[in-house]
Amino acid sequence: MTTHRHHFFAALASIPLLFGGVEALGSPLYLDGVSPALSSAFDLGTHLPSYIGPTVNEGNGTALDGTRVYFFDNDFSTDNPATATPFNLLVWQFGSVKDSVRLYTHQDHYFGGPIADDGFTANEVLEYSVWGCNGPTGGCKDKSEWTLLSDPTGYSFPTAGKPEYVFAGLVPAATIYRGGSAEFGLVNAYVQDFTFTSGYNFFGIRGSTIAMVANTADGELDAMAAFNRVDVNPTGAVPEPSTLALLTAGLFGLGAMRRRGNA
Repeated sequence: MTTHRHHFFAALASIPLLFGGVEALGSPLYLDGVSPALSSAFDLGTHLPSYIGPTVNEGNGTALDGTRVYFFDNDFSTDNPATATPFNLLVWQFGSVKDSVRLYTHQDHYFGGPIADDGFTANEVLEYSVWGCNGPTGGCKDKSEWTLLSDPTGYSFPTAGKPEYVFAGLVPAATIYRGGSAEFGLVNAYVQDFTFTSGYNFFGIRGSTIAMVANTADGELDAMAAFNRVDVNPTGAVPEPSTLALLTAGLFGLGAMRRRGNA
């Protein structure tokens, strides 16, 4: 169990962006119910234990079974997951390229209900940075092959219980299911769907900036499922809050001018 956490998130209500890339203040779409049950459109892929850094397997990361796999991402050189060394990832490989990924989180400090306006819980909801890579079996082991897709770098509470996040990376369209998964409910409290503009056959996670700043980057998942948005929603529409959509469009040109890796 991850009992080592230091609960001092109240001071992290607004964390500055630590590196380049598109950034936007986004309000993920929160849904009170559970995530839709797995269907043939979802690929659970294959979890690759200790593929890039050591992992802890308390369960089977290839199966959605209510158990968890995790790793400690605390021993790093900076609070920036794009540059922190050593480079660690929890990695899954999928049978084909997908543009979307679902994180079946396994919460160890949060058990459902409205997010308290306390900083700590906000960090628990999005403590993961998401990465993508395209490569053959046995590939995607070098950091240079991976693209940072999403990293929550800060948050605020304009509406109590619904934090808005600042993202670095490619700014995903995000949907978060308050009730967890249809299969295991609050064991997977706050299941998260992300859709990106490009597809990948490897996805990985490591700690987010807000988790690294607090030295609690030990992200845990029950499972990860990749899918193509159009296969889940035939219209191709992405459930995305208007705030994020407008700000993403407005800041995309500005973000393209930034230089990744500025500490």
